[in-house]
Amino acid sequence: MTISTRIYNDQAISAVNRLTSELQKIQGQIATGKTTSRASDNPTAAANAAFVRDQQQMLDRYAANIERARTNLVLTEVTIEDSVNILQRVYELTVQADNDTLTAADRKTIGLEISQLKQGLMGLANTRDSNGDYIFSGYRVTQKPFAEDAEGQVQFHGDRGQHRVQISESLRVLTGLDGAEVFMRVAGPDGTQDVFASLTAIETQLLDGNKHSEGIEDIRLAIEHFTTQQTVVGAQINKVDFQTEVIDRRQILMSENLSRLEDADIAKLVTELQAKMLSRDASQQAFLKISQQSLFDYLR
Repeated sequence: MTISTRIYNDQAISAVNRLTSELQKIQGQIATGKTTSRASDNPTAAANAAFVRDQQQMLDRYAANIERARTNLVLTEVTIEDSVNILQRVYELTVQADNDTLTAADRKTIGLEISQLKQGLMGLANTRDSNGDYIFSGYRVTQKPFAEDAEGQVQFHGDRGQHRVQISESLRVLTGLDGAEVFMRVAGPDGTQDVFASLTAIETQLLDGNKHSEGIEDIRLAIEHFTTQQTVVGAQINKVDFQTEVIDRRQILMSENLSRLEDADIAKLVTELQAKMLSRDASQQAFLKISQQSLFDYLR
């Protein structure tokens, strides 16, 4: 009789402890709103959830790259647009200066305005981003890309590097343009020429009171060249905008998948909790009642 009582006691205590452990697990799930708190609770679900979280982190990195790329591309686009506006004004002034009715003094006045416009274009060519990096200097972001030498000729001091960032598993995007290509390689009938040299030639002639008819065509070609660069930047912006929508949809899908894997059904858990509590309480009451009996109870 003593042996059977001990066995019963051990089994009863074990059952109560098991129910208590299950209750604690359910209470933890209700408190956290998650179906599992440890990988051992559901290894398959935990592995799937870990994969989804890795995917979310990867998508977050792509989203950050997209935001950085778009910021730089928009700055580049605005800079090129402002450059086109300057060149269009130079074109208008050069056409005006080619009028035979103008005097040498009139042309000198126009030449002075073109000097200011050239300096404005130089400032745009040396644009910096929010980090203080030059956007047209290639990989040499701390090096001022354009500067005049002792003879007044503009020299390029950057390099031809073009920054790219990863915006998906298989897609990379440019974050800017090759500064030398934009400002120093305007295609013309006699090869390429930098836009600053074209402006300097017009400026010099007009300051001397002379018209410079050849400059009209040079500036027209420069405007076409810069407009083409605008198209290149616009295409990259369209690419990142499209990819932004793709990343957003994928992030929503990953969040939904993770929710299905981890989020608990609170109503179901509460019902299960109540049932487990009733079972535990009943087991405890039965154990207390039986444990109060002894051998003397059977000898009466």
